Amino acid sequence: MLSPEESVAFKQEYGNELLVDMMGVSIRPSDNKVMSYNIKAPKEKIGEIRDFFLGFKLSEPIFIDIAATGNIHCYFKGVSPIVDKPDYSFISVMVQELQKELVDAEEAMGIPAHECVGCGFHDTMPQ
Repeated sequence: MLSPEESVAFKQEYGNELLVDMMGVSIRPSDNKVMSYNIKAPKEKIGEIRDFFLGFKLSEPIFIDIAATGNIHCYFKGVSPIVDKPDYSFISVMVQELQKELVDAEEAMGIPAHECVGCGFHDTMPQ
């Protein structure tokens, strides 16, 4: 079983959560704070991962916690089809980081923000 410190947690607003081994997750930033989380997983787990993301509506809030450093507040933008390779499968999840004003409002309601402790996420983001 994965510990929060060795995983990336994808969370729905109402409590559903998916933990993915952080060694199988890469992040690719693009314009307008849109990011692609590319998830590489064993073939027997990729269907469960896809099903979790299919439960989101477009622009629904999604919280992402890398190695238990705190929530990154985003909007869900979509999920790719599964790509099968001989030894594994992968899927891409597109999200857009929430505007700072919305994050500030959530913090005022007691929802913690992402507190980076060397996770590498912010080093990959364009300034």
